[in-house]
Amino acid sequence: MSDPLSVVAGVVGIIVPALHGTRLLLNDLQKLKDAPKAVKRLVEDVYSVDTALILLQSVKDREWEALGPGVAEQSKTTISSCTQACDLFRTDLQRWTRYSEDKKLAWQDRANVGFFKQGQIKAMSEQLQNCKLTINSVVSIATLYSSVRHSHITEEIKKTISTKQAEVKGAITTTDNDDEEVTAPKEGKAEALRQLLEERKAMSASRKLLDELLSKSQEEAVAKAAGNQSRANMMIFGDQNSGFQAGIINGGVTGINFGGK
Repeated sequence: MSDPLSVVAGVVGIIVPALHGTRLLLNDLQKLKDAPKAVKRLVEDVYSVDTALILLQSVKDREWEALGPGVAEQSKTTISSCTQACDLFRTDLQRWTRYSEDKKLAWQDRANVGFFKQGQIKAMSEQLQNCKLTINSVVSIATLYSSVRHSHITEEIKKTISTKQAEVKGAITTTDNDDEEVTAPKEGKAEALRQLLEERKAMSASRKLLDELLSKSQEEAVAKAAGNQSRANMMIFGDQNSGFQAGIINGGVTGINFGGK
């Protein structure tokens, strides 16, 4: 059995290189000032993943421990897939724009990026959007766990739980739809086929993680994470005396008489 603390440390440790990878790609994309619209949209996607990773970085160790090793391990896989996708796409982008200088696309590169590589750019954009959606789902459930810690499950919290469940289910539907739309590239080149395999792997990791999050968003799981399994039971001591047995009590206890009947 893996050590929960080491699993948490592994997730936290993998976020830093992921942020480094997204920012390197973002920097390269932003240098292309006269890039086609598809590339400019990709800039927004990379930036949104960067923002999601920063939010994930703020999740506390105790929330990771409450979410459990399953969520932590699948989060690592999802983040690693995203990092690798950014690194590979950055390498491709540098090759596609090798004739360009002074932040302007040469006509050969403009034709390459603006027409021939549209399928790969679109696939990368979808993969980044899926990554952002999945990471934000982790942050959302972690925030829920943090907000209910040492609290009772009130009607308001139940509504919040239902909202979070709907969000995760929506993310699962989006991931399934994206996975169905992943098709073999028309270019038929090695780099396009490699990206296809990476995209499928990323979609599979996201689906597993979202399934874990859906289970963690159930009311019983949230109540367990809240640590409010309080209860009070009446006990009978012999024929003439009664007593009070309590588990975890949130708040004071008054009105108890320890005398006999």
